Amino acid sequence: MASKGKEAATAAPTGSNPRGIPYAPFVDKVEDYVTTRADVEPTLRSFQEMIAKYQFMEQNLQRRVAGLKDKMPDIQKTLDTVRFLKMRKDEPEPIETNFELNETLYAKASIPPTEEVYIWLGANVMLSYPIDEAETLLSTKLGAATQSLKNCEEDLDFLREQITTMEVAVARVYNWDVVQKRKEKEEEEKLNKDKKSKEAASTAPTELELDPKYDNYDYPTKAPVPQNGHPGYLTAVQQASVHQLRLMLEQEGYTKRLDTLTLLRFLRARKFDVNLAKQMFVECEKWRQETDLDNVIASWEYPEKEEMFKYYPQYYHKTDKDGRPVYIEQLGGIDLTAMYKLTTAERMLTNLAVEYERLADPRLPACSRKAGTLLETCCTVMDLKGVGISKVSQVYSYVKQVSGLSQNYYPERLGRLYVINAPWGFSTVWSVIKGWLDPVTVQKIHILGSGYQKELLAQVPAENLPKQFGGACECPGGCQMSDMGPWQEAEWTRTPWWAKKGTAGGDVKETEPVSATATATADVPAPAPAAA
Repeated sequence: MASKGKEAATAAPTGSNPRGIPYAPFVDKVEDYVTTRADVEPTLRSFQEMIAKYQFMEQNLQRRVAGLKDKMPDIQKTLDTVRFLKMRKDEPEPIETNFELNETLYAKASIPPTEEVYIWLGANVMLSYPIDEAETLLSTKLGAATQSLKNCEEDLDFLREQITTMEVAVARVYNWDVVQKRKEKEEEEKLNKDKKSKEAASTAPTELELDPKYDNYDYPTKAPVPQNGHPGYLTAVQQASVHQLRLMLEQEGYTKRLDTLTLLRFLRARKFDVNLAKQMFVECEKWRQETDLDNVIASWEYPEKEEMFKYYPQYYHKTDKDGRPVYIEQLGGIDLTAMYKLTTAERMLTNLAVEYERLADPRLPACSRKAGTLLETCCTVMDLKGVGISKVSQVYSYVKQVSGLSQNYYPERLGRLYVINAPWGFSTVWSVIKGWLDPVTVQKIHILGSGYQKELLAQVPAENLPKQFGGACECPGGCQMSDMGPWQEAEWTRTPWWAKKGTAGGDVKETEPVSATATATADVPAPAPAAA
C-alpha cells in the first residue's frame, strides 16, 4: 500500500515547459496520493526529492543568468565600437581616441579608416573579421544571449512556481496526516470522554507525541512548569517540527539520538528553525564520530582526577529545590601550565564530554524519577574566588573552549547559573563571555559577589549545599569526591544506555543499576559543567 503514494508522486508530473522542465503535480485531493497513514512518509520523501531536483535546476539557471548578465555588456560594447568604425571607415581623417592601459593610465592613439577588425574570442584566440561580417557576428551573439537570458528568466519563474506547488503539496499531505492522527485519537477517546472534556483538550497545549521506534523513556516526560516549546507544552506546529526534523535526519541516514526529547532540545536551541536545528544536530553527530564518543564513554578512565582537583575542582553534588543536579566548579586555582603536566587538553575535553553523557544518563533520569517530573537541566555554581588579574587569561581560554563544546553539542542543559565571589572587574570579562552565549542563556545567569549565600540558599537547600559555600552538608571523605545524588540511590537510578549489553562499550545486565561514576576502575571522572 505504501508504494502507491510513491508511484503516484513520481508519475504525477505531466507535460513540461518549452525547455523540457516538467510540471509539478498539483495535489488537489490528498487521497489520490495516499490512502492510509502508512503512505504518508514515502509520499513526503518523494515530494522532497522532487523539490531538491527543482532547486538544483534553479541554482544552475541562476549561475547561467549571472554569466549572461556579465557577458552581454561586453558584447554590446564591442558591437557599438564596430558600428562606429564602420560609420567612419569612408572618412579620410583618422579617429583620435584614448586607450585605457590600466585604471589610472591612458594612451592617446590615432586609428586610420579600416575595413577589418580583430575580435577576441577568448582562450587566447583572436580572429580578424571584415567589419561587416564582424557586425553580423556580434549582432547574432548579442541576440542569442538576449534570447537565452529571457529563456533563463522564464525558466526561473517557472521553477519557483513548481517549487511552491511542491511545498504546498508537502504541507497538504502532512496536514492530512495530522488530521488523520487526530481522528484516530478522537475515536479512541470518544468511548471514555464526554463533549466537555474533548473541548477542553482541543484548547490545551498539544500533548507530547512519542515515537515508539525511538522513545523508550522510563521516567516522566512532561516539563515541571508550562514553558513554550518544552515537553507537554508544545503547539501543533512545534510538534510537527519534531516530526519534520526526524524525517529529514532519517532521509540522510541518521538512526541514533532521534528520540523526541533530544530533537526538542536542538529545536529549542535554534528557536524551532528546523533547518538550523538539523545543521546543529548533524555537526554534533559528526563530532561524536570523530571523537568515537559512543565507544569511549563506557570504558573511560580519568585517574588524574584527584591531582587535577587541586587546581580545578568540578563535581556534581545532590540537587536544588527543583530536584535538578547541582554542579559546582571552582576556577580560582586554574593553572593550565601545571594541569597540562598532569593531563592533556584533549583528555580534559574528552572527560568533559563523557560527563555530559553521564549527566544525560543516568543523572537527569534519576532526578526526574525522584521528582516525578521531567528534569533536563542543572543548577550550576561557579566559584570565582581567587581568580585575579593574573589568572584571567587562563580562565578565559579554558571557559571559551568549554563554552563552545557545551553550546554546540549539549544544548539546553543549563537551568540556572550562580557565579559567586565575582572579583572586581569581572563585569568586563562577563561582557566578553556573554558574546558567546545565547540571550536566553544569559537570562539564566546570576552574577553575585561575596555576599551570595542568601540568594544561593534560596535555590539550593542547606542540607544539599557543601558547608564551604554556606550550606550544612559535610559528606564523609568530602563533598567533592562523593558524587552524591539520586543517581547513587538504587530506588531511582537505572542502567544507563552506554552500560547495557549490546551497546557501544558496555556489557552490563539490564537490571543492574549503574551509577553515574561507574567505570572500569574505581576512579571517578571529573564532572562537566551544564550546557546552555
